[in-house]
Amino acid sequence: MTQISSCVRSLTALSAIRRLALVVGALAIPQFVQAQVQSGPAQCAVYGTPRQVRAEGVAERVGDIVLQCSFGNSPTTLSSSLTVYLTAAVTNPVDGNGVARDAVLLADSGGGFAPTGVSNTVAGSSLTFHGINLPVPAGGYLSLKISGIRVNASQVGGAQQQPIYASVAINVPVSQSRVTVAYAVKSLFATVYGTGIACLGSPLPTYVSVTNLFSAGTALASTRFTEAIAGAFAPRGAGDSNGTRFILRYSGIPANAQLYLPDFVSGSDALAPTSGGDLGTPQALGQYVPGSGTLLLARVRDSDSSGAGGVPIALPPGPGAVLLDSVTSVPLTGGSGYAVYEVMDGNLSIIESVQLPTFIGLPGGAAAAVAQETVSYAPVSSDPAASQTAPVPRFTASEPASDCGLVGDCQAGYFPKLAVATSNTLQTTVTAGGLTSEVPGLIYIANGGGGTLDWVIAIDYKNGSGWLQVRDTSGQNTAAVGVWVKPQNLTAGVYTANLVVSGGGPLSTPFTIPVTVTVQAPPPAPAPAPAPAPAPAPPVTVTSVINAASLIATPLVPGSLGTVMGSNLAGKSVAVTFDGTPATLLYTSAAQINLQVPASLDPSKTSASMVVTVDSVSSTAVTVALAPAGPAIFNGGVLNQDNSPNAPASAAKAGSVLQIFATGIPAGALVSVQIGGQGGLAPLYAGAAPGLTGVQQVNVAVPGGLAPGATPLDICAVAQSKQFCSPGYTLFVQ
Repeated sequence: MTQISSCVRSLTALSAIRRLALVVGALAIPQFVQAQVQSGPAQCAVYGTPRQVRAEGVAERVGDIVLQCSFGNSPTTLSSSLTVYLTAAVTNPVDGNGVARDAVLLADSGGGFAPTGVSNTVAGSSLTFHGINLPVPAGGYLSLKISGIRVNASQVGGAQQQPIYASVAINVPVSQSRVTVAYAVKSLFATVYGTGIACLGSPLPTYVSVTNLFSAGTALASTRFTEAIAGAFAPRGAGDSNGTRFILRYSGIPANAQLYLPDFVSGSDALAPTSGGDLGTPQALGQYVPGSGTLLLARVRDSDSSGAGGVPIALPPGPGAVLLDSVTSVPLTGGSGYAVYEVMDGNLSIIESVQLPTFIGLPGGAAAAVAQETVSYAPVSSDPAASQTAPVPRFTASEPASDCGLVGDCQAGYFPKLAVATSNTLQTTVTAGGLTSEVPGLIYIANGGGGTLDWVIAIDYKNGSGWLQVRDTSGQNTAAVGVWVKPQNLTAGVYTANLVVSGGGPLSTPFTIPVTVTVQAPPPAPAPAPAPAPAPAPPVTVTSVINAASLIATPLVPGSLGTVMGSNLAGKSVAVTFDGTPATLLYTSAAQINLQVPASLDPSKTSASMVVTVDSVSSTAVTVALAPAGPAIFNGGVLNQDNSPNAPASAAKAGSVLQIFATGIPAGALVSVQIGGQGGLAPLYAGAAPGLTGVQQVNVAVPGGLAPGATPLDICAVAQSKQFCSPGYTLFVQ
């Protein structure tokens, strides 16, 4: 956080932390929709056209998906539904029926792509087009394109570029169902340093404009926004509720201070970029040529505190270049307020930057104060899914990193520079259990650069903790800081720590100051009465190790799910190891542990030594049989094509697609299915069940010719040239 004394502006950026937890029990499988795939005589190739999207964005439009299909001697009509599964939630605007208004399916039968008018629905991270009924040209070739899908890129975004994938399910075999449709990139970087605002007053002109504020010498502090990918600062597009917005929040403003911001700010590629003069460029009144395609930001009136709603201020009419001279005050309540800007124009092909000066008028003789500012994209939204009302685009509240690397001014002299010295070596001798005492010597902190230096001191203990006290852990510019030792809880010995002083410009290096304290033993005290011996910990006992799906004692498979039964299996710290390798624990109780067998175990091993440790008490080692594969279907783990559980009252129809959830199928294994004595059935999909640790999913079509009622279902997997089949599972068919 950069602080401003007596209205010297500082920035504390916002951050958002998301957590996703998933616990898989031994007897329960979540219900969710998977691809509905039926085989046919045709063949489709799937292609993605990935584009860079903003990792801070919640409703980012990904690239198009194209299916190029060849039908050979197939029927002349394509009748199907088509589902796109993405690795981030679909966030298109939807109507009351869940229909994405701006996601479309187009078809090309030889004359170019044209909208099909096929309706769709959004469900979580999938988008389904229903009731496709398209004629196939005589040549047998037909192309489809899915365009306009928006996703919550913040779910996959990180410090580095992250891909967003899409998988396509249609009743035509596809050669490659998973393609890359976007790359999520951190796109907003900022400089929040200003040259400071005088503590003893900052005058305001009689008539307030940018020109007059410059002339009157009104104190200012500039914020600079820079995009990391071309087009990140985009104006309002078709179907959007607003253009890209930025929200600036202020707090700690003195009661008698006034904030002013320009109504319009021109960017780095404009005829004359707006500049406050404190970030390396001379003060300049912005000039913008309407329709020039250069970056222009406008204040938004009447927006809410998230940055949504309201109307951008209209640019003054007139021919030629427009001088951006008007300003508007920031409404303040209790020393806090906010302002919102929207991108009105810009060049989507180049990297653009903009400087935004904040003017602060402060009467002479005003008391010292600390002002703070936070900045982020806007509108800030907590709605991570498709919505009827949420704005598009919208963003998570995230802290922008420094843009000095993009602009190339990290070493510029207008940034503050941390300088630190000590008056003496920081070391002393104290008595254990004694009173707090001062360490000889002071830490001197100064600003060797420009602007306002905001510094902080952190304590890095090398042994022990809490035995040092620093008079000031943060401050501005020049300071002399004292250090004290608190020996009340120390025993005799030598204690060391480092005081780390940080602050300054983007590339400022922290200073490390060593502290050494020698603690002498106090006079001997009477020996205390011996404490009673602690009660022995209960023994940890393993009675059985079974497959988590079938609940049968069968060999476990590396990466699959298992269940440990026994007693005293719960505690503050629980661990299970196989040959010393820790397993991932999914559920623990006094009598049961559900776990994922370490995937790193050698698949050729036939056994492993398993040990359960609870609060430092370990069980007797148990030999667990291993196998390279061992399919087992979860109880209740078979869903019909309509996602209903397979049961006598909801039996599967011939030709429909089953979704089977199992464990014990290693990656790369050759999988086949047997239903009612009809073996060798090739699955439509066999692989990891999305979002479920150690669970695999097999999609297979129900063959015809089966007698209605109960019939056996088996899954077989070939691994290391051996076939392993699941215990029998009862399937119900019509």
